[in-house]
Formats: sequence, C-alpha cells, structure tokens
Amino acid sequence: MPTYQYRGRNAQGKAVTAQVESADESAAADLLLSRGIIPLELNEIKVKQSFSMALFQSRVSLEELQIFTRQMYSLTRSGIPILRAIAGLSETTHSHRMKQALDDISEQLTSGRPLSSAMNQHPDVFDSLFVSMIHVGENTGKLEDAFIQLSHYIEREQETRRRIKAAMRYPIFVLIAITIAMVILNIMVIPKFADMFSRFGADLP
Repeated sequence: MPTYQYRGRNAQGKAVTAQVESADESAAADLLLSRGIIPLELNEIKVKQSFSMALFQSRVSLEELQIFTRQMYSLTRSGIPILRAIAGLSETTHSHRMKQALDDISEQLTSGRPLSSAMNQHPDVFDSLFVSMIHVGENTGKLEDAFIQLSHYIEREQETRRRIKAAMRYPIFVLIAITIAMVILNIMVIPKFADMFSRFGADLP
C-alpha cells in the first residue's frame, strides 16, 4: 500500500509532519481529516527498488497472464463480483508475484478504487495496453469483453514468440557448428599442417 508524507495542522493549530499509509491520495486525506488533521501538503513516497531485487524478482509469464484473463472472463461473465473474483484467483495462482499484485488490487478495490487504476500500480504485471483495455471495459460496462480480447491478444503474442524462437533455431545451430569447426581447425588441423611444413622445410638442402 502506498505511503504518503504529509504536512498539516492538528485541532490545536500546530504544524504536524509525518507519514500515513493509504490506498490513494484521496483516502489518505480522508484518514487525516478523521484524525483531526487538516492536510496542507500530501506527497506519495516512491520506494526505490534495488538493482539486485529487481534482477531476481520473479516475473509473471505470458502463460500465467493468459490463465488469469481467461479465468476473469469466465467469472465476470458468470456475474461474479470483481472483488470476489480477484480474491479467489489470488488464492489459486501459482505465481508469487501475481499473488502479490492481486492481493494489493483487492485492497485497493475494497477502498473504492477502479480495477484499471489498481492494476496500473503494477506495471511489471499489467502493461499499459492491458490497463487501457480494462479501463475501456469498465467505462462501457463490458468488462468481460475486455478480458476475452486481452486473452486473444496474449495468445497471438505467445504464437509470435514461438515463431521467432523457431526461426532463430537454424541460424543458431549454424553458428554453433561454425564455431565448433573453427575450434577444431585451430586446435587439431592447423597445428598439424604447421608441423608438417616445418619438417618439410628442415628436410630441404
């Protein structure tokens, strides 16, 4: 959940500065007002992730994202509430990163945040196209259509990647064969010819 640095005045009119955790800026302001603090300045604290954490953090694969979109399509089409669907999928996913994202999205949905806005807080899981299509689905009342379209898009992306990998196999095989041939020539063939020519030169008068 985001952390906000605030500056304000309490009920006695004294200046106060501290931090507060909340789903968004509006909720943070409401929380401060409920505590008798009038917020004058409110800024979200951006947590910088270390390079090592970013390097070794598990990523959500296309296969996992595909499963998620398919399941969300089925659940929304069946009339299951979004919050209940997200919470249920969080319990069944095998991806630790996806579970983290879905748990946070559930909290944000509980606070009244739209699904697209909550997903936008996890750009490493849901890219800009994904979030945009969910936003359109929310505005048009056809969220299930957005999920099935995203499912088709991810399928095409998977197929494109498979074709690229297949197309790269032959050139890579050729390069490996050439490299092995060059190593054999330099280690075994060329030294023998060099030794042969040196002996032949020594035998000449």
